[in-house]
Amino acid sequence: MNTHPAPERRSAANAPLRDVIALSRRFGDDPEFARGGGGNISVKIDGVLYIKPSGTSLAELTAESVIALNIAPLMELLNAPVARPAAGGTDEVMQVALTARVGKNDARRPSVELLFHALIPEQFVLHTHPTSVNAITCATHGAEVAEKLFGSSVLWVPYTDPGLPLARAIRDARRGHEERHGAAAPRVMFLQNHGLIVAGNTTGEIEETSARLVSTIKSHLAGVPAISWGEVYRLEAGEAAAALRAVGPALRGLLATGERLKVVTFDDSPLAVAMAGSKLGRELALVGPLTPDQIVYAGLLPLFVDAPAGATPDQLVETVTAAIAGLAGTESGMPAVVIVRGLGLFAVADTAALADTVLQVCLDAATVSVEAHRMGGVRPLSAAERGFIERWEAESYRKGVAAGGPVAGRAKGLVIVVTGAAQGFGHAIAADIAAQGGHVVLADINVELANREAAALAAQFGAGRAIGVALDVTDEASVAACFDALVRRYGGLDVLVSNAGILRAGGVATQPVAEFDAVTRVNYRGYFLCVRHAAPILARQHRARPEYWGDIIEINSKSGLTGSSRNSAYAGSKFGGVGLTQSFALELVGDGIKVNAICPGNFLDGPLWADPDNGLFVQYLREGKVPGAKTVKDVRRVYEAKVPMGRGCTPADVLEALYYVVAQKYETGQAIPVTGGQVMLK
Repeated sequence: MNTHPAPERRSAANAPLRDVIALSRRFGDDPEFARGGGGNISVKIDGVLYIKPSGTSLAELTAESVIALNIAPLMELLNAPVARPAAGGTDEVMQVALTARVGKNDARRPSVELLFHALIPEQFVLHTHPTSVNAITCATHGAEVAEKLFGSSVLWVPYTDPGLPLARAIRDARRGHEERHGAAAPRVMFLQNHGLIVAGNTTGEIEETSARLVSTIKSHLAGVPAISWGEVYRLEAGEAAAALRAVGPALRGLLATGERLKVVTFDDSPLAVAMAGSKLGRELALVGPLTPDQIVYAGLLPLFVDAPAGATPDQLVETVTAAIAGLAGTESGMPAVVIVRGLGLFAVADTAALADTVLQVCLDAATVSVEAHRMGGVRPLSAAERGFIERWEAESYRKGVAAGGPVAGRAKGLVIVVTGAAQGFGHAIAADIAAQGGHVVLADINVELANREAAALAAQFGAGRAIGVALDVTDEASVAACFDALVRRYGGLDVLVSNAGILRAGGVATQPVAEFDAVTRVNYRGYFLCVRHAAPILARQHRARPEYWGDIIEINSKSGLTGSSRNSAYAGSKFGGVGLTQSFALELVGDGIKVNAICPGNFLDGPLWADPDNGLFVQYLREGKVPGAKTVKDVRRVYEAKVPMGRGCTPADVLEALYYVVAQKYETGQAIPVTGGQVMLK
């Protein structure tokens, strides 16, 4: 009978468990040792192995998330006769792990490498994938280099399929070392084409050993001639910007496999450009996958697009389209990484977080490839070694968990730009989009606030779910830069929500002309400029995937449907917005773009109305727009009484209309009132 307490019930004074969590977080936050959430860690306490769950990153491990396993049944499996994998894609390791669970037994799985963690006698075991160590493990003569640098203090383990085979290979390598040297096996192991294992009875020992290993390898590399890329072809800055605006949106559509388009993240770091623009870079990029993680997250090989020099953006997209079409029915399938000659590297996934992982793993593999090349040559995984990883269900499970699992919600898979999103109505819209599974760009002139709010949303709903971008809708250069930034981060957009607006109340005879011009520039010209730069992106996505439709939605106003006394600047700009909406709808329908306006009633609880210093209640009271009103409360009561439903509009009301507009397939050019019956269309 299982008598060990569940990990969540153990005392906070359990020092080994507390130490292993701290160690995991330290190494998980260090890009030298971990990227893409990879790596494993464990601690043994009283015959129980506490190990990181599969798919959970080292940086996010908690005492509550570790999985506890009785060690005895794990060792019985390790030393039992070799068994065939169990039916259904789950091998016998996971079957035994389920029976060995201590405490809470849920659907999570322990690390797929739990057996060698149980085998190694030291209390703490850390398994990472350091770039510098893998430069040796993925080198043609890696074993010789390891012997030269570390002698018998490091145990070299030839590449073996993960899971039970690898655990047995480690067991046999340890036994062989003990027989040859008459001493205990080293606490450090280099796994060929895989990574590093460091064991110890204190976390300090593991930290010191890991740092020393990396330092020794870097010192060795410092004495090796630097790599010469030769001639590196790179597009000029203007050409590169135009190419990115064309290729990113096209890839979103070309590589889509479901209803939603992909997220495409672009990188033009020096390494990415060297890989994309030199003969040696291409050879190293296409040498083949080096590690299991690279196959799991970045695929077998990147797609290298050899774009001709001087190609226009349209010609470049045609070349990319032909290259992707050529993969149909091949073993490699659709790529997770696309390298475009002279431009850089695109990482493709269903979410921004997973695209970031693809990018990290790909660039790490490139670095490893470069350093291994410096040490005499690169050893990629063989076809048989690759095939095992591709077929192994445990790795598919790990990738799924690391991706955050299935995302639900009405904005699932969408990339949505909301202008004026740092506060007020725009922020409420952006927050709900993130909550509903979308990726949202908070574009605002107050970029510091936009960045803070985006970071808060990403912390709440998932990495990459929200970003802040500077945007002055009245400045075309600012608008262009905003859309270039979102193409670089997400590849494109699915919905533009043109929400940025200002209101300055005043009579026609008394309102300063400067106020009238300011309202017109933001509400009317700003809408035009945003559509001017969003529409070409949406059109390219539609051309790449003709069944796809994008959306442009103006957050207009009931004042765009009926006049507003002593508010002519605002009402005129909103009437003009409806005119733009109808005109854009006619012009852009051939590009697969629906254009509609949502016309909310008064958001009486938002800062536009309720700000105590310059809200509309204060302005209208000051302007005498509400006869007989003595206080702000008097003004509010008058405006509530105008609404048949007796209240002001809320962000939730507008969001219902927004999701309807996106979901419907047969309306464009409409101005949809959300006014509680205050304005009724004829």
